[in-house]
Amino acid sequence: MTQMILTCGLMKIMTRTIDDVYTYEKQALDLVEARYKDNKDHPNYSKLKDLLIDQINDELYDVAHTKTNRRTSRT
Repeated sequence: MTQMILTCGLMKIMTRTIDDVYTYEKQALDLVEARYKDNKDHPNYSKLKDLLIDQINDELYDVAHTKTNRRTSRT
């Protein structure tokens, strides 16, 4: 899916797929696990995981509900 993001008055096209989001999720969870491998009762561990899960859910929703304008231009 393609999403349009307005940045500093310029349009930027960003392509992101559901697979991209799941790849990011795996990489991020692996990093959190590695960071807190010996200290999983640390309060930041659960907070980071909760925030990551919220972010992933938001990203999945955005990718799944983005509509693109596929009209052809007429000359």
